[in-house]
Amino acid sequence: DVWLNETLLIDDFAFRTSTPFVDVPAEQEFTLAIKGPDSQDPENPIWSGNYTLTVDETYILVAEGIVSPTGYDPPTPFDIAVYPAAREMAIMGDKTDLLVHHGSTDAPTIDIVEVGVGAGLLVDDLSYSEFSGYLELAPLDYIIEIRDETGTVKLAAYEVPLETLGLDSYALTVVASGFLDPGNNNGGPEFGLWFASAVGGNLIKLPVYDPIARVQFIHNSADAAAGLVDIWLDDIL
Repeated sequence: DVWLNETLLIDDFAFRTSTPFVDVPAEQEFTLAIKGPDSQDPENPIWSGNYTLTVDETYILVAEGIVSPTGYDPPTPFDIAVYPAAREMAIMGDKTDLLVHHGSTDAPTIDIVEVGVGAGLLVDDLSYSEFSGYLELAPLDYIIEIRDETGTVKLAAYEVPLETLGLDSYALTVVASGFLDPGNNNGGPEFGLWFASAVGGNLIKLPVYDPIARVQFIHNSADAAAGLVDIWLDDIL
């Protein structure tokens, strides 16, 4: 549960969901408190923080980090990352505005490189809890690689189907979520990229880019010792 002062702002807020943009007080300090589900008041919260927001400004707040005292490596404390100057729609109607946030506690500082249409380096040296700033992209279908900060080691690759999903004029927030090594993190959810739109709801998972090629096998070895053979691809028959 998320409390704003004595008001229950979000009830039973679930992992990998987002709210729509909502009105909160500006030019006065308020307290956000995080409680367990079905709470009756904001007393004795799991976490709390004080905020004073600027009138008519728009913000994105991302809850992340670890509440449990053990079982996670690194044991990154729970916190809320704040991004001012947020957008509820793209500045230009023929673009998609993409804000990237690093929210994976065990992932290193990353680069994001587009390798599909040749856009190249999109995000450089993004560390945990940081935001990239908005990328104003043509609404095409992209392929991005998540690399370490040297730009040479690929950690993962994803499709970003802006054209296929009809996301022109949208402003989206993409969050790096989950664990690169679930085994060191209490068997938690695996690393992935998920995006939120201004209307809220379930975050949408970016599909893993898994390139394939078509192959026909032809057995033409006349050696009787190879009359019947098995073919294995890695550990798959």
